[in-house]
Formats: sequence, structure tokens, C-alpha cells
Amino acid sequence: MVRKLIAILLTLLILFSSISVVTSGQKNQDDENSGLRDSPWPIEQHDVRRTGKSPYGKDGCTALLKWRIELSGAPSSISPVIDKDGTIYIVTSENLYAISPDGTIKWKTKVGNTFCSALAIGRDGTIYTGMWNGKLYAISPDGEKKWEVRIGPGGVARSLNIDKDGIIYVGTAELWGVAKFAAVYPNGTIKWRINVSDEWGQGFSAPAIYDDTIYVEVWVYYGEKTYLYAIYKNNGTVKWKRKLGWSGTLPNGPSIAEDGTIYAYAGSTLFAYYPNGTLKWKKNLERSISESPVMGNDGTIYVGGFNICALDPDGNVLWKKECPYYSHGVIIDKNDVIYGTGTYGLFAFSPNGTLKWIYKVNEDLDGSPAIGEDGTIYFVGWHYTSHDMTTYLYAIEPRDAADLRITGVYYGPTFRCIKIKVKNAGCEPAYNATCEAIVQVPLRFRSKSETIVFTTTVPFIDVGEEKVVKIKDVYLSPFLYRSPLVDLYWESILKEIRVEGENINPDIYLEGNRCDLITVWGPFVFVGSFLGWLVFGSRWVEVTS
Repeated sequence: MVRKLIAILLTLLILFSSISVVTSGQKNQDDENSGLRDSPWPIEQHDVRRTGKSPYGKDGCTALLKWRIELSGAPSSISPVIDKDGTIYIVTSENLYAISPDGTIKWKTKVGNTFCSALAIGRDGTIYTGMWNGKLYAISPDGEKKWEVRIGPGGVARSLNIDKDGIIYVGTAELWGVAKFAAVYPNGTIKWRINVSDEWGQGFSAPAIYDDTIYVEVWVYYGEKTYLYAIYKNNGTVKWKRKLGWSGTLPNGPSIAEDGTIYAYAGSTLFAYYPNGTLKWKKNLERSISESPVMGNDGTIYVGGFNICALDPDGNVLWKKECPYYSHGVIIDKNDVIYGTGTYGLFAFSPNGTLKWIYKVNEDLDGSPAIGEDGTIYFVGWHYTSHDMTTYLYAIEPRDAADLRITGVYYGPTFRCIKIKVKNAGCEPAYNATCEAIVQVPLRFRSKSETIVFTTTVPFIDVGEEKVVKIKDVYLSPFLYRSPLVDLYWESILKEIRVEGENINPDIYLEGNRCDLITVWGPFVFVGSFLGWLVFGSRWVEVTS
């Protein structure tokens, strides 16, 4: 009987301990998110300390497209946020959109004339966004406007955060006056509003919150100097101010480590400050930093720009790797995989600095990505034409799949083909890959051009295999199309080479606005033009991602 009683007591003790651990873990998460929504990604850089660190992630040797949705207008909130049911919110110059996890639009609403890029979800599901008219808006989860309040002159830029009491902290950017920084109650009433200085031409970065203090960077346009401010939450009093130095643009804002160390940047220098304003260290990383630092699980700090740099908490550089594209923002998942958006692609680095993969697109990208609960990565692209601008929202899933990379292009004479080298850098074979070349050709009898796509299918490319692929049936009649061999100055343009297929991470050569000349005269093909072949000869041009 005594043994049974002891066993029951031990069981209850273990059960109580487990519940305590779960409760404690949940409390820590709530404390970190504070007044933000308890969701996968309620604000740019994830949390009130702006660590950029997600508790979610998914393994995969590469990444595949789940979906891509087109939205009207220019991108304004260049970093999406995610609600607890997986709804993704994104703002363009025309609408605030709510998008389901499957890529369908749930609703859209037009709040004002021009949105800005501040976007966050409060604990009750209210969506907060700002506009260039200096106003902050609160939108209900079904898209209805709850209230609006004017913060000050200029636009509400990326400056937005919410503390544990639901107080919203927001600042403006004003070129021709003095910018304002304010604390706003959840009902839209101003708690306090301040000028941090009387200098004209200011802009507030996104603020980070730690204990009773808000940390925010302020950029002064005239002189291009940046300051780090510590401001008391309760009354807006400036606790301390530090000059960081020159910066060509408004910084995205500081990030705060678990021990309270504040990381901020200006130009190419990363600064670490103690909460009392004492400089801990600073490090010149040589090439400019583009976005806020992010925090790894072991305290490692990662920053992006022309390079991805990893530093330990003492400021020592652990590794530095060149970005595939100039990085506009990096984040980190639960496995310490670093994701970043570059000019024309999303990339992933392992914690040791190895480039895992790139997912290329043919639109401009900006802002940092967001990670959903299932590990899906969301990011924003945009495309500009002479008529309008279009925003795209991408959903990318890390997966074990084929990953085709164009590793070389043959510049020289060929007969009815364009020759490329394609390698499978993934961990699964590629089946029925489509290789296509997009060529813009001038018409002989009309003063305009048309676009022709030449296509070849490759049945199989094994893991690690590199193949020479001929994009076949390239032929342009010299009687229908102009050619420099006949018309002296007319030339065709190679707009893009693309390899893609089902369950394949695709690749693009000449992505973005790049292009190359190509001479096609009947069955004779010269990538790089006939004249280029005469000057440089035949050669394989290596393509590196």
C-alpha cells in the first residue's frame, strides 16, 4: 500500500513538473511577443526585440515554389506579417490584403491614399499600418477600419512596435521638418508624443523594446548622420543618445539580444551597447550593412548586405560570405538557417556559412522574409513598367528536391542551337526539365520586334550530374528578320535563359534587367553576337550563382 502511494505521488510530481515547464515556456514566449499577436510572425523581424528569429523551420536541401500571387500597386509593407491562423497580411500602395495560406485573397481594403511600410498585428488580432500622411490606422481582422490617429508630419515609415500593455510605438519620417515619435493607446488615443531633437529632416527606424525602454535609430537627412536613442516607455523622456556616424539611408532599426545588449548599425559599422548606453564594442565590416542584425540560438549575430557576416557576442567575426545578391534583409529559423532576400532571389545559408540554395525570380525583391508555422517562407517582389507597378507575394517551401543550376553558356558559333551547361545541385533527380531561351528579334518589314521562345526538354539529370544541353531548333529566316550580317546595325537580344520543371528549384540566366546580344542568321547562331565572336573567340562563360 505504501509503495502504491509513493508511486502515485511520484507520478503526480512528474506530471506537475511537466505542466510547469510547458507553462513556463509559454510565459517566456508571451513575454517576448508582449503586446504582439501570439502568431508565427506578427511584426517585421518577428518580435519586440526584433531578433529576426523564428521558433519554426523546415529542413530541405533546396526550395520549391508553393504559390505566387499578383497584387495591384507598388509594395509598401515590404515585409509580410502572419496571423495565428496562417493569414498573411501585406500592404501595397493601393490596398491592405489578407491572404490565406493557400494563396487566395481573403479580403482587401483601401484605408487611404498611400500606405507606408509599417505593419504589425496586435494581441487581439488588430492590424496596425501607417501612411505617408503621418497617420496610424487600426484595422480589424475582417478588414474594417477601427480608428485612425495622426502622429505628425511626414510619413509613418517602418517605425512600429507594441509593448506588453498594447501601447503602440510609432515614428514618422519628415524631410522638410521635425519628425515625431509617439506612444498610442490601443483605442487610438495619444499617450505621449515627442521630438527627439530640433534637427530638420529626420526619420525614425523601427523601434525595439526591452524592459522599460524603447531603442530606436534616428537618421538626419542633412549630413546623413545616425543616432541611437534610448527612450523611457512611460513618458517619452530620452534616457540617453549616442551618435553612430554616417549612414547613406535610414537604418531599419536596432535588435536586442536576450541579455539586453543593443545591436545597431550605421554605414558599414555594427555597434553593441549595454542597456545603460556604454559601448560594448564596434566592428567595421567593410561593406555596408543593409538590415537589422538577427540573433542565432547560441547568441551568434548575423548581418546582411554585400556579405553575410556571423559574429560572436564579443564582436569577433566567425565567418563572412559574399551574398549571391545584395541582401535586403535576413532572418533565421529554429535550425539557425539564415534566409535573406537579395535583388533577384531568396537565399539560404547554413549556420557555418555554406550557401544551401538560391530561389531565383525575375522581379526586384526588397525587405526581409517571414516564416510561417509550417516552415513556409514568404517574401515580396515587384515589377515596374512604364504604365504601373505590380506587387507579388511568394510562398517558398524548403524541400528535398532537384535543384538545377545553369553553370555555363557557350559564346561562339553553333548550328541551330544555344548550348548551356546545367547541373543538378539538389538531392533528388530531375525529370523532364524544360530549358528555354527567350530572344527578342527585330522584324524586317516593320520597325518593331517580337519575342520568340526556343525550348528543349531534358528527360533526366541525376543528382550531382552536369550536362551540356542544346536548346534546339533555333532558326530565324533572314528574309523575315533583320540581322547585322545584312542590315549592319540590327541585332537580336537574348533576354533570358531558364531551366525549370516539376519538383525542381529553377534557375535563370540574365535575370533582372540584364540581357545579351545574339546573332541568329538562318541556322547560324552566335551568343554574344557575331562581332563578339570575332573579337573574343569561342568560349564557355562560367555562370556562378
